[in-house]
Amino acid sequence: MSLGFLFAMSLPALVAALFFLAMFERFVRGKKKGMPLSTAGIGELGATFEQGKRHELEFRKEERQLRDEEGDGAPPRSSVDLEAGTAVVKVPSQRQAG
Repeated sequence: MSLGFLFAMSLPALVAALFFLAMFERFVRGKKKGMPLSTAGIGELGATFEQGKRHELEFRKEERQLRDEEGDGAPPRSSVDLEAGTAVVKVPSQRQAG
């Protein structure tokens, strides 16, 4: 086996490859939406060595899959009617200290 092959199969080579991938994505992709491939790779590499990171990645994955329903939050204080072109904003009244 050659020295180049051994380096290519090592952990420092993986870290270097992820670094160069991140630099390439930074200049080519710019500020496009979505998760860069290098970010996912670095997260998985960190999860390999740190068990808490694995739980964090799984939690983020579950959070992305959950939907936020409009009725799940507090009752709305305002409403917007796009068809009529009107918006109603209800300002809560200030209580007078007695």
